Amino acid sequence: MKQLIFILLAIFPIVLWGQETKQITDRETRETYYVLKSDKTIRHGEYQKFGFNNTVAVKGFYKSGIKDSIWECYNAEGQVVLKYNYSKSELILYKPGEPMDKVEYKIIGNMDSKAKLSRVPIYLGGEYSIMSEVWKNIRYPVIAQENDRSGTVFVSFTVDKDGKTSNYHVNKKLGCNLDEEAIRVLKLVPDNWLPGMQNGQAVDVEVRFPIAFVLL
Repeated sequence: MKQLIFILLAIFPIVLWGQETKQITDRETRETYYVLKSDKTIRHGEYQKFGFNNTVAVKGFYKSGIKDSIWECYNAEGQVVLKYNYSKSELILYKPGEPMDKVEYKIIGNMDSKAKLSRVPIYLGGEYSIMSEVWKNIRYPVIAQENDRSGTVFVSFTVDKDGKTSNYHVNKKLGCNLDEEAIRVLKLVPDNWLPGMQNGQAVDVEVRFPIAFVLL
Protein backbone atom coordinates (compact mmCIF):
# COMPACT_ATOMS: atom_id res chain seq x y z
CA MET A 1 0.00 0.00 0.00
CA LYS A 2 2.81 2.43 0.91
CA GLN A 3 4.47 1.78 -2.44
CA LEU A 4 1.18 2.47 -4.28
CA ILE A 5 0.73 5.80 -2.43
CA PHE A 6 4.31 6.80 -3.31
CA ILE A 7 3.71 6.01 -6.99
CA LEU A 8 0.49 8.08 -7.04
CA LEU A 9 2.21 11.06 -5.40
CA ALA A 10 5.05 10.84 -7.88
CA ILE A 11 2.69 10.74 -10.87
CA PHE A 12 0.33 13.53 -9.71
CA PRO A 13 2.53 16.51 -10.67
CA ILE A 14 3.03 15.05 -14.14
CA VAL A 15 -0.73 14.73 -14.56
CA LEU A 16 -1.20 18.31 -13.32
CA TRP A 17 1.38 19.82 -15.65
CA GLY A 18 0.31 17.49 -18.45
CA GLN A 19 -3.18 18.92 -18.69
CA GLU A 20 -4.16 19.83 -22.22
CA THR A 21 -4.25 23.51 -23.06
CA LYS A 22 -5.69 25.60 -25.86
CA GLN A 23 -4.18 28.77 -27.32
CA ILE A 24 -6.36 31.89 -27.26
CA THR A 25 -5.72 34.98 -29.38
CA ASP A 26 -7.79 37.99 -28.37
CA ARG A 27 -7.44 40.65 -31.06
CA GLU A 28 -9.42 43.22 -29.11
CA THR A 29 -7.09 43.12 -26.09
CA ARG A 30 -4.02 42.16 -28.20
CA GLU A 31 -3.31 39.16 -25.96
CA THR A 32 -2.15 35.62 -26.71
CA TYR A 33 -2.32 33.04 -23.93
CA TYR A 34 -3.26 29.45 -23.12
CA VAL A 35 -6.22 28.09 -21.15
CA LEU A 36 -7.01 24.64 -19.81
CA LYS A 37 -9.21 22.65 -22.16
CA SER A 38 -11.01 21.30 -19.11
CA ASP A 39 -11.75 24.84 -17.85
CA LYS A 40 -11.31 27.67 -20.34
CA THR A 41 -11.56 30.29 -17.57
CA ILE A 42 -8.17 29.21 -16.18
CA ARG A 43 -5.06 30.52 -17.89
CA HIS A 44 -2.16 28.09 -17.86
CA GLY A 45 1.05 28.56 -19.82
CA GLU A 46 2.84 31.31 -21.74
CA TYR A 47 1.31 34.78 -22.05
CA GLN A 48 2.01 37.72 -24.37
CA LYS A 49 0.44 41.15 -24.74
CA PHE A 50 1.15 43.32 -27.77
CA GLY A 51 1.31 47.10 -28.00
CA PHE A 52 -0.35 49.39 -30.52
CA ASN A 53 2.49 48.87 -33.03
CA ASN A 54 2.18 45.06 -32.69
CA THR A 55 5.45 44.62 -30.79
CA VAL A 56 5.50 42.61 -27.55
CA ALA A 57 4.66 44.78 -24.54
CA VAL A 58 4.42 42.10 -21.83
CA LYS A 59 5.59 38.51 -21.64
CA GLY A 60 5.02 36.08 -18.79
CA PHE A 61 3.60 32.78 -17.56
CA TYR A 62 0.43 31.61 -15.81
CA LYS A 63 0.25 28.57 -13.55
CA SER A 64 -3.30 27.38 -12.93
CA GLY A 65 -4.71 30.89 -13.35
CA ILE A 66 -2.06 32.68 -11.28
CA LYS A 67 0.82 34.79 -12.58
CA ASP A 68 4.00 32.83 -11.98
CA SER A 69 7.76 33.15 -12.43
CA ILE A 70 9.43 36.18 -14.02
CA TRP A 71 7.39 38.57 -16.14
CA GLU A 72 9.03 41.04 -18.51
CA CYS A 73 7.74 44.36 -19.86
CA TYR A 74 9.12 46.13 -22.92
CA ASN A 75 9.13 49.62 -24.36
CA ALA A 76 8.12 50.50 -27.93
CA GLU A 77 11.68 49.78 -29.11
CA GLY A 78 11.57 46.22 -27.76
CA GLN A 79 13.91 46.85 -24.82
CA VAL A 80 13.23 45.22 -21.45
CA VAL A 81 12.31 47.97 -18.97
CA LEU A 82 10.75 45.94 -16.15
CA LYS A 83 11.20 42.47 -14.66
CA TYR A 84 9.07 41.19 -11.80
CA ASN A 85 9.21 37.78 -10.13
CA TYR A 86 5.65 36.86 -9.15
CA SER A 87 6.79 33.68 -7.41
CA LYS A 88 8.86 35.75 -4.96
CA SER A 89 6.95 39.08 -5.16
CA GLU A 90 10.27 40.65 -6.09
CA LEU A 91 11.08 43.58 -8.39
CA ILE A 92 14.18 42.65 -10.38
CA LEU A 93 14.53 45.51 -12.88
CA TYR A 94 12.87 48.86 -13.49
CA LYS A 95 13.94 51.45 -16.08
CA PRO A 96 11.36 54.26 -16.26
CA GLY A 97 10.92 56.00 -19.59
CA GLU A 98 8.33 58.09 -21.37
CA PRO A 99 5.71 59.02 -20.30
CA MET A 100 6.73 58.21 -16.70
CA ASP A 101 9.56 60.75 -16.83
CA LYS A 102 6.82 63.40 -17.02
CA VAL A 103 4.74 61.96 -14.19
CA GLU A 104 4.65 63.77 -10.84
CA TYR A 105 4.21 62.15 -7.41
CA LYS A 106 3.00 63.46 -4.05
CA ILE A 107 2.83 61.56 -0.77
CA ILE A 108 -0.72 61.93 0.54
CA GLY A 109 -0.94 63.29 4.07
CA ASN A 110 2.71 64.40 4.17
CA MET A 111 3.03 68.16 4.71
CA ASP A 112 6.77 68.16 4.00
CA SER A 113 7.12 69.30 0.39
CA LYS A 114 10.73 68.04 0.39
CA ALA A 115 9.77 64.47 1.29
CA LYS A 116 11.08 61.98 -1.26
CA LEU A 117 9.89 58.54 -2.24
CA SER A 118 12.43 55.73 -2.00
CA ARG A 119 10.38 54.02 -4.75
CA VAL A 120 7.71 55.60 -6.92
CA PRO A 121 4.53 53.63 -7.73
CA ILE A 122 5.34 51.21 -10.56
CA TYR A 123 2.86 49.83 -13.07
CA LEU A 124 3.67 46.14 -13.42
CA GLY A 125 2.33 46.02 -16.95
CA GLY A 126 4.93 48.58 -18.03
CA GLU A 127 4.46 52.14 -19.28
CA TYR A 128 4.11 50.92 -22.86
CA SER A 129 1.06 48.90 -21.79
CA ILE A 130 -0.50 51.97 -20.18
CA MET A 131 -0.10 54.03 -23.33
CA SER A 132 -1.27 51.15 -25.54
CA GLU A 133 -4.47 50.94 -23.47
CA VAL A 134 -4.91 54.71 -23.68
CA TRP A 135 -4.42 54.95 -27.44
CA LYS A 136 -6.62 51.91 -28.04
CA ASN A 137 -9.55 53.37 -26.11
CA ILE A 138 -9.26 57.13 -26.41
CA ARG A 139 -11.85 59.05 -28.44
CA TYR A 140 -11.32 62.69 -29.33
CA PRO A 141 -14.50 64.48 -28.14
CA VAL A 142 -16.55 65.91 -31.01
CA ILE A 143 -17.10 69.20 -29.19
CA ALA A 144 -13.33 69.60 -28.78
CA GLN A 145 -12.80 69.00 -32.50
CA GLU A 146 -15.50 71.49 -33.40
CA ASN A 147 -13.87 74.11 -31.15
CA ASP A 148 -10.31 73.29 -32.28
CA ARG A 149 -9.40 72.49 -28.67
CA SER A 150 -6.22 70.53 -27.95
CA GLY A 151 -3.59 70.26 -25.21
CA THR A 152 -2.47 68.05 -22.34
CA VAL A 153 -4.79 66.97 -19.54
CA PHE A 154 -3.03 66.16 -16.27
CA VAL A 155 -5.08 63.52 -14.47
CA SER A 156 -4.38 63.01 -10.77
CA PHE A 157 -5.25 59.76 -9.02
CA THR A 158 -4.25 57.88 -5.89
CA VAL A 159 -2.22 54.67 -5.83
CA ASP A 160 -2.75 53.37 -2.29
CA LYS A 161 -0.66 51.11 -0.06
CA ASP A 162 -2.21 48.03 -1.73
CA GLY A 163 -1.51 49.23 -5.27
CA LYS A 164 -5.17 50.11 -5.95
CA THR A 165 -6.20 53.30 -7.73
CA SER A 166 -8.96 55.77 -6.86
CA ASN A 167 -9.94 59.46 -6.72
CA TYR A 168 -9.38 60.35 -10.38
CA HIS A 169 -9.66 64.09 -10.98
CA VAL A 170 -8.32 67.05 -12.96
CA ASN A 171 -7.33 70.27 -11.21
CA LYS A 172 -6.65 72.51 -14.21
CA LYS A 173 -9.31 71.70 -16.80
CA LEU A 174 -9.11 72.12 -20.59
CA GLY A 175 -12.85 71.78 -21.09
CA CYS A 176 -14.78 70.54 -24.15
CA ASN A 177 -15.04 67.04 -22.59
CA LEU A 178 -11.25 66.50 -22.85
CA ASP A 179 -10.88 66.19 -19.06
CA GLU A 180 -13.66 63.61 -18.79
CA GLU A 181 -12.22 61.59 -21.67
CA ALA A 182 -8.73 61.55 -20.14
CA ILE A 183 -10.14 60.27 -16.85
CA ARG A 184 -12.30 57.68 -18.63
CA VAL A 185 -9.41 56.06 -20.54
CA LEU A 186 -7.08 55.99 -17.54
CA LYS A 187 -9.77 54.23 -15.50
CA LEU A 188 -9.79 51.48 -18.15
CA VAL A 189 -6.15 50.63 -17.39
CA PRO A 190 -6.26 47.52 -15.13
CA ASP A 191 -5.12 47.97 -11.52
CA ASN A 192 -1.67 46.40 -11.48
CA TRP A 193 0.52 48.74 -9.45
CA LEU A 194 3.31 48.30 -6.94
CA PRO A 195 2.73 50.95 -4.27
CA GLY A 196 5.09 53.82 -3.63
CA MET A 197 7.57 53.36 -0.79
CA GLN A 198 9.05 55.74 1.77
CA ASN A 199 11.58 54.59 4.37
CA GLY A 200 10.72 50.96 3.65
CA GLN A 201 6.97 51.46 4.13
CA ALA A 202 4.21 51.49 1.50
CA VAL A 203 2.46 54.86 1.33
CA ASP A 204 -0.53 56.39 -0.45
CA VAL A 205 0.75 58.43 -3.40
CA GLU A 206 -0.99 60.88 -5.69
CA VAL A 207 0.11 60.34 -9.29
CA ARG A 208 -0.24 63.14 -11.85
CA PHE A 209 -0.39 61.57 -15.30
CA PRO A 210 -0.39 63.48 -18.64
CA ILE A 211 -2.76 62.64 -21.50
CA ALA A 212 -2.07 64.64 -24.67
CA PHE A 213 -4.80 65.53 -27.17
CA VAL A 214 -3.48 66.61 -30.57
CA LEU A 215 -5.56 67.67 -33.55
CA LEU A 216 -3.96 66.64 -36.86
